[in-house]
Amino acid sequence: MSIKNFIEHKFSIKSHKFSIYTIYIQSLIIMGSYLKLLFKHIDKKRDDHNLMINIGGGNFFRRHWRVLDFPAQWYNYKSRIIDYKFDLTSNKPLPFSDNSVAFFYSSHTLEHIPQEFCQHILDEIYRCLKPGGAVRITVPDLDFAYKAFGKRNIGFFVKYLGQNIEEKFLCFFASYMMDKVSPKELWKNYKRLKKEEFCDFYAQQIPRRYQKQFTGYHINWWNYNKIRRMLIKAGFKNVYRSTEQRSRFSEMRGVGKYWGFDSTHPELSLFAEAVKT
Repeated sequence: MSIKNFIEHKFSIKSHKFSIYTIYIQSLIIMGSYLKLLFKHIDKKRDDHNLMINIGGGNFFRRHWRVLDFPAQWYNYKSRIIDYKFDLTSNKPLPFSDNSVAFFYSSHTLEHIPQEFCQHILDEIYRCLKPGGAVRITVPDLDFAYKAFGKRNIGFFVKYLGQNIEEKFLCFFASYMMDKVSPKELWKNYKRLKKEEFCDFYAQQIPRRYQKQFTGYHINWWNYNKIRRMLIKAGFKNVYRSTEQRSRFSEMRGVGKYWGFDSTHPELSLFAEAVKT
């Protein structure tokens, strides 16, 4: 299925057929949003002094956590579930004072953000964290995909769009390029360029208007070396790799799609944490 056809399918009226599963999911979201309103009132004083922020969290209803996100057509979240409406591509300061946030968590968000804004976001996370505070970031791990592509392991990409392994690989980190690169050219550059050069070559060709229009697609790539390098540049000295549900902080452990952590494609993901000292 091409990107164009997928977009038309996603937003067509015909695609919005109710099933038992969709009714169940919508019920969870509605229940979660009202519980959030209740806890927001009950816990306000406590939470104001112990800020825990999910960046790009959307439908996230864990008690004591607040969500920073930006409504868009692709992610049509109810306004009441977003505590801080903030565009991560604005290059503005995050809406928090210096040394005021205990924890930041971000799951599968940075792959949707153009590279030129990402260092600023990490810089801001460092500025806002309290000493001893931590950030946990999970993103699709390019190293896994790069290795799977080299082995022609199409099974690894089963959750990604594309008619063949070449399109599915591009969907992993540069979705816009899926139908714009021939398999022959992609393999030639895969063999010719170093890993990071290869990924940048395609990701940097994506028009910025594409991110605004189709925010659900991937336009950036991440591996541990890259995220570690950028976190250190932001000021962190204690940066380390983590694994699913193995945060060093109990506040960032727990299962559940709408109230837990590390629930988005953990088998494809990179987990990293950094502590502000």
